[in-house]
Amino acid sequence: MITTSNLFPNIIGQYPTKRKFEFYIRAFERTGIVPNIMLTAPKGAGKTLMARAFARNLILPNTMEPKRYIEINSATIKNLRQFVDMIMTPYMVNTEATFLFDECHMIPKDVTIALLTITNPNKENFNTFSYDGQDIEIDFRKLTFLFATTEPQEVFHALIDRMERIDLDDYSYEELGQILLLNTGTIKFSGDVVSKHIASTLRGNGRSAQKMASNIINYCAANNVRTFKKKDWDSLCNTLDIMPFGINKTELKYMRVLVKNGCTRLYNLAAKLQMTRAAIQSDAEIYLQKLNFIEVSSHGRQLTGDAKEMLDNNPHLLENQVAAK
Repeated sequence: MITTSNLFPNIIGQYPTKRKFEFYIRAFERTGIVPNIMLTAPKGAGKTLMARAFARNLILPNTMEPKRYIEINSATIKNLRQFVDMIMTPYMVNTEATFLFDECHMIPKDVTIALLTITNPNKENFNTFSYDGQDIEIDFRKLTFLFATTEPQEVFHALIDRMERIDLDDYSYEELGQILLLNTGTIKFSGDVVSKHIASTLRGNGRSAQKMASNIINYCAANNVRTFKKKDWDSLCNTLDIMPFGINKTELKYMRVLVKNGCTRLYNLAAKLQMTRAAIQSDAEIYLQKLNFIEVSSHGRQLTGDAKEMLDNNPHLLENQVAAK
C-alpha cells in the first residue's frame, strides 16, 4: 500500500499536510483534477519543498511522468501584460503543468484580479480568460495551481476564497534534528549533542537546520572530524557566534535593553536600538515572542521569567550588563 512515507520519503514532519496531499493525489489519479491550494507558513518552514514534492506525485497516465512543474517568484511579476506574455501564453496554452506562485502576496493587483477568473472553481472545471483580443482556456484537468506565502493577511481575500488553504506546522526539536541528520551525510553525532544542544538553536526552522548541516559538514571537513561531539559543537558555536535558542545579535541587544531599563516603551526601544518601530515589531520581537521571552503590554515591553532564566543560565550573554533579576 502506498502511504505518505512513500509519497514524501525525504520530508520530515508536516504529517497533516502530507495526509491532505495524499488525499488530493489519490483524487487526481481518478479525476485528473487538483483544487487550487495555498500553503502558508513562516519563511524556512518548507512551503516550496512541500509544493515540489506534491507536484512530483501528479503523474500523467499517458506518460507515467509528472506534469511539468513551473515555479514563479511572484516578486518578478510586474504587471498583467508581462504575466500574459511571459507566463500564460507560453506555459498555459495547450499544455499540462503545475504552477507554484511563491510568495503570492507580492502578486500585483491587476494580476490578482486576473487570477480570480483563472482560478475560479466551478463544476465544469474550466475557465476562459480574455485579454487583448486573446481567449486563453484554463482547463483544470490540465493545469494545477499552487500558491505559497509567508503573509496570508496580505493576499486578496477573494483569491484566498478560491483556494484550499493548508497551514504548515511548526517543527519540533526532534523533527529539526531529523532534518539536520538527513542533510549531514555520513557524519556521526556523539550522544545527545543533536537533541540537547543543536536542535534548540535552529529557531524552529527547517531551512536553518539545512544551513546548520552545511556548517557542520564544513567544520568536520576542515578539522578531519568523523564523529561530531559536544566539544566540536562548542567550538563551532564560538566560531560562528551561535547563541542559545539561536537568538541573533539584534535580539540579544533588545533583551539587554530590557535587562538594563526594565519595562520599556516601543519608542524608547527604537531610540536605544537605533531601529524604526516597524523594524522592531517585524524583526526583533517576532522570535522573542515565539520563545515567550518578552511580554508586550500597554505599559511597554519587559522580559518574562523564561527569558530571565535563560540569561541567568548564560551570564556571558550579558557581558557588562546588569544581571537579570
